[in-house]
Formats: sequence, structure tokens, C-alpha cells
Amino acid sequence: MTYKNLSYSNKAWILPQTLPETGVEGLEGYPRLIQQVLYNRGYRDAQTVQEFLHGEGEMLDPYLLSDVDKAVKRIRAGIANHEKMVVYGDFDVDGISGTALLCQALAEAGAQVTPYIPDRFAEGYGLNLDAMHSIAEEGTQLLLTVDCGIRSVAEVKLAQELGMDVILTDHHLPGEDIPPAYAVICQKKDEELYPNRHIAGVGLAYKLMLALFQQMGKSSADIEKYLDLVALGTVADVVPLVGENRTLVKKGLAVMQQGKRVGLCALEVESGIPDAAQVTAEHIGFRLGPRLNAAGRLDSALLGWKLLTTQDESEAMELAARLNVLNGERQAKTEEAYQTASAQIYVEREGKGEEIIFAVNEAFHEGIVGLVASKLTEEHYRPAIVGTAHNGLIRASCRSVEEFHITHALDACKELLVQYGGHSMAAGFSVERQNVQALEEKLLQIARGEVNWEDANPKLELDGQVNAAELNSQIPAIMKGLALFEPTGEGNRKPLLYGQGLRVQEKRLVGKNQTHLKLKLKEGFILWDAIAFGMGNIINDLADTVDIAFHYDINDFNGGIQLMVRDIRASTD
Repeated sequence: MTYKNLSYSNKAWILPQTLPETGVEGLEGYPRLIQQVLYNRGYRDAQTVQEFLHGEGEMLDPYLLSDVDKAVKRIRAGIANHEKMVVYGDFDVDGISGTALLCQALAEAGAQVTPYIPDRFAEGYGLNLDAMHSIAEEGTQLLLTVDCGIRSVAEVKLAQELGMDVILTDHHLPGEDIPPAYAVICQKKDEELYPNRHIAGVGLAYKLMLALFQQMGKSSADIEKYLDLVALGTVADVVPLVGENRTLVKKGLAVMQQGKRVGLCALEVESGIPDAAQVTAEHIGFRLGPRLNAAGRLDSALLGWKLLTTQDESEAMELAARLNVLNGERQAKTEEAYQTASAQIYVEREGKGEEIIFAVNEAFHEGIVGLVASKLTEEHYRPAIVGTAHNGLIRASCRSVEEFHITHALDACKELLVQYGGHSMAAGFSVERQNVQALEEKLLQIARGEVNWEDANPKLELDGQVNAAELNSQIPAIMKGLALFEPTGEGNRKPLLYGQGLRVQEKRLVGKNQTHLKLKLKEGFILWDAIAFGMGNIINDLADTVDIAFHYDINDFNGGIQLMVRDIRASTD
């Protein structure tokens, strides 16, 4: 069942499934609202609830990944022969954290290892031929990739010809041909047995090192200390936090909360997180991750790698401060480009289809085109492709919606592309200028053929309804129960609740640019503080009585409970 689209954002509200009057057998100790959320998520008996809320969670055998045993033997031979190794990673948080993990774990195992993270602007994403030459010229005998390489057939072939064995680890979708590496560790290869199809790049790196440490007879504590990096990259890469991924993040947050990685502690301070012991998945997604990503977007991703691997507190503080400044610059450049792109698409859309948003502007900073695409997709609920000029090419980032697999669409256009790769919801590519129009036309044709866009609309899946009478007596137990859903994120979203018929007692604009809406909402005899980020524009249209979709949150300033409004609609009751 859904609400009619009456919300100010035009999002359809999908109501939760009805909880039986008797509740769920075996869950009598939980408040009814918590039972409702669990029931709505498919946890409908005491055993599955216990496993989800309190269990250790599954940790899969790394040897379910083909080529892991082969890769470990090659690494051990390289260590024994004192070979020079290089870890080649991507410039996002997943790649940076995976590179840090491999470098530190390999060094601990006795390897001679150095990192290589390509320059986003000079080299672009993934392996490149020039890098293969320069890395080989430095005497490298073993090259390990993390979060990249699964579509780099020519580059891996060249590396092997130059005398380097390549161990490729990449969680992305392979192309038609698998690169001819010594070992290829990718859970999405055909006929792979690994059940976790959505493991992050840093997760694959961890699995490889877990197998190495096991063969070397090291303890579980030796490898588990790197789980903070796994949590960091897994959350930041927005992979589903279910099954093994949720377990990795849960365990990784516990390591992170010990505050032993000085670089992360320094970044937490810069991010406004008062205590390492309080860090959450949400902090990674909205505070730590963006600052680490800013390094590769505007400067060098090696700044992030240095921060994650340094043991020097002074250096950590300097690097964290630098990343904080870069993040501010990233925000400003993103907003400027977003405004430009928004104006551009309204002019250029006339006469074109609205199935895909295209915004190509040579003035856009290459490091933020993906962020602009994300904002456009969120606003319009359409795939967005934002590009800029690079060395005579147009280099673009894509963001999509669940109805349209963007990388499969690019597969169908590969004859027009110089390079491409990605996931179902995000991708990137390079294209010759003269092929841009043909690419647009072909992608539009694919989009029109695959999706009924009239039915493609944003949705909010609601987990449970709240009312004043229930909350008045059970709020401590409810808050405690909601905390058990952590870590939350993609695939295990933060429980989204809704309330109906709330009176707007007070409304005002807040924030540096007055873009946020601060509310006091009354339901019965309870008065709630509420904050609606980015919704300041609706203040004059707000009805006197509203329904809201929200998360519970603790106010950082006074420690009280506030409602984090995700959507708001005029009440029809």
C-alpha cells in the first residue's frame, strides 16, 4: 500500500505491512513499534530476530573465492624471495582503505611493499599503460590491485609482458574478457561460489590477507585489527550492509571505537565527532568518508592513504586539517557546478527525452562530476550523466536509479567509448568528443526501451507508525531497540517511522545559508523538536497539520531526542 504523492517532495510513501494484533511470538519483550519494524523487515520469529539483533553474523571462508589459494602462495613466494611489491588502488575511500590495508598487512607479513594510487586528473580511474611501464621500471615483480582492474585487459597483459605478476582484486562487474592476471579475485566472475556478491573492494583485500595470515599461522587478532579499514571502505562505498558486509562493519566499528588508528582519530576530531568510542556507520558515511574522498577529488588520494597509515600524531593532525579544508572546497565547487548543471539541463531538455539527464560542461571540475550527478539523480529521480573535458576527451560520471542498470547500458554502447566501468547504480566513462551525441542518443534509446518512466518515481519505505500514547511510556525501550539495528546503511536502512496529524507549533529557518527547517510539532500532549535538512524552501507552503516520515536522533547540543525529518506532507486526516 502507498500514500498518494501528496508530499512536498512528491515521494510515494510505502506503508509498512500490518503487524498481527498479537504481535510476533517470542518477541513479547520488545516494544510493539520494534516488533513492527522487525516484522516489516522480514524478521518474524524469535530465532531470526536474535540472529539479526544480537548474533555475531556470518564470516565467509576466503577460499570460496577462486584464485585465493594461488594468490597467497604467490605472495608468500614473493616475501621469501624479497621481491618488490606494489599495491595499486583506486582513489575513492574503498580504494584508499583497501590500499592501506594491503600495504600494512603485507609489510607485517614481511613484504617489501609500496602503494600506487593513480592521479584522478592525469591518469583517470583504474590501471593505465604508462603506470604499468613506470611501476615495472622501478623493479616491481608483483603487482596487487585493489578496487580496480577487472576490465583492464590490455593493461594487465602489458604488466605481465613487462615481467610483473599481477594479483587482481576487484569487486566490480567484469567485462566480456577477464584480464590475464596471475590470479583474479572477484566475486562477480562467472561460476564464482562466493555468496556475498556485494562485498566491497576493501572486503576482498581483507579476505586475501585473512587467507595469507591463516597460512602463516598468525592469530585472528593479527588480522582483525584491520577491520576498522574494512568498515570505513565498506560503508563509504555504499554496498548493502546485510549478511557478511554488516558483520564486517559491525566488527570494524568496534575496532575503530578503540581509537588506536591515530589518523582516524585526528579526522574524527576535524569532523566534529567528540569521541572515537561514539563513531557510527552514519559518521563514516556523512563525515569521515567525504573528507577522505575529497583528497582524491581535489588533490592526491595519497593524502588519505598517508592519514590512514601514519603513526605520527602531529602528521595525522596536519593531514586531517588539510582534508577538512579540501572537503570545504569540494562542497563549494559541487554546489556551483550543480547550479550550473541545473540551469543547463532545463535549457537543453526541451525537445529531448527526459529519461536521462545529460550535463557536459568543460568548466566543471573533474573531481566533483560524480557528486553533481548524484544530486541531479536525487532531485529528478532519473539517471544523470555529468561530464567535463579531459585531454581531448569527455570524461563523465553516471548515477542511476534502481530501475535502470547504468553499466549494462554502457556495455551496449562500448563501441562508442574509450573506457568505462562501474556498478548498477554508478559508473564512469571516457568518450571522444565526436561520439558524445551518438552516445546520448543510444543511451536514451536503451532507457526508453527498458523502463516505463511514468511509473519510475522515488519512494520512501516506512517501517512503522508512532503515536504519542505509545511513545510516552516506551521511548527508552524504543530507542534501545532501534539502536540494535546498527550498523545501518544501504540494504539495512535506518528504521524509518512516520506520524500523522502533527500540529506545526513553530517553524523557522536555520543553518549557515538558512536552508534547513527547524520545527516544533505537537501530537496530543507531546511536543517534538524536529529538523528537516535542506527543506527550508517549503516553509511558506507548510500546512498547519502534517504527516512526517522521520528517524529518531539524539540532538548533539542538548542530548535530547529530536526527529530527523526525511519527508513531510500535508495531513489529510
